[in-house]
Amino acid sequence: MVIFSALHVVVRSWRMVLWVYFVHFLVGLLVLLPAYATLRSEAGSSLAYLKLLNSFDYTVYSDFMQNSGSAIDPLLAVGSWLGVLYLILSVFFSGGMLLYVSPSAEHLRQAFRLSWFLSASVECFGRFFRLFLSIAGILLALAFVGMFFAGLLAYSLSDLLNEQSMIYLLMACFFVFAFFALLVICLGDYAKILLFRQDDTRVFLAFSQALRFFLAHFRTIFGYYLLLMSIGAGCFAIYFLIESWIVTSGWLPIILLFIVQQLFIFSRVALKVWTLATAMQVIVHHEAQPTPYQPI
Repeated sequence: MVIFSALHVVVRSWRMVLWVYFVHFLVGLLVLLPAYATLRSEAGSSLAYLKLLNSFDYTVYSDFMQNSGSAIDPLLAVGSWLGVLYLILSVFFSGGMLLYVSPSAEHLRQAFRLSWFLSASVECFGRFFRLFLSIAGILLALAFVGMFFAGLLAYSLSDLLNEQSMIYLLMACFFVFAFFALLVICLGDYAKILLFRQDDTRVFLAFSQALRFFLAHFRTIFGYYLLLMSIGAGCFAIYFLIESWIVTSGWLPIILLFIVQQLFIFSRVALKVWTLATAMQVIVHHEAQPTPYQPI
């Protein structure tokens, strides 16, 4: 089965997955360490912030922000910029990831070479970043159109529906938007692979080819994608379940929670590689089969 073959590729590429996780960990430390130092400095001898360890207390949060908001605001700005950096790094690493999940890279998976990984990342960054901007533009347009029609529909039916029915209507509109957003993101992964395999820089051509391929094999492609997204949602659920069980009353539970969080982040990186490897396997599998319709 394609998805298990892709998982085997991910397991064989564990060194690459571990290195990408380590970079994400370092980026997180750029926010965590200054934030910890600032919180310790602003809290002083007060122990009120300890109430936030096990549950959210709005009174403690409000008092802290009122007294120390000027020190926290720069950290929020830094966190926002690091979020942008995280997105750019995700786009940048895509070229190296595709190099190692490519069927022709079996010899590369035997020993991870950072120079090869970074070389592929640099070579593909320009085209992948343009694709990222195109996908972001499409998602923003979908969000704008979705909000416009949802607002128009809610306004036109406001006299006929009660508050509960209105909430259901808006939830239905949100799920429709989420469905189309998933389609666009999935198309972006396949366009990315076509740009990589064809060594092409024409983003819109690759996206149109990916769209034709997607429509020709919709059930297979979107089925695998939904399965992988369900695995990711399951990881979220397991994390929140374990987090609710851990009572952070001392350093040992805090360290345990930190380990669980890092395992969750590592699983996210592995799932991203698994998603790309699955898409790569699907394209290679259908290219190897002679069919009357050849979209690539």
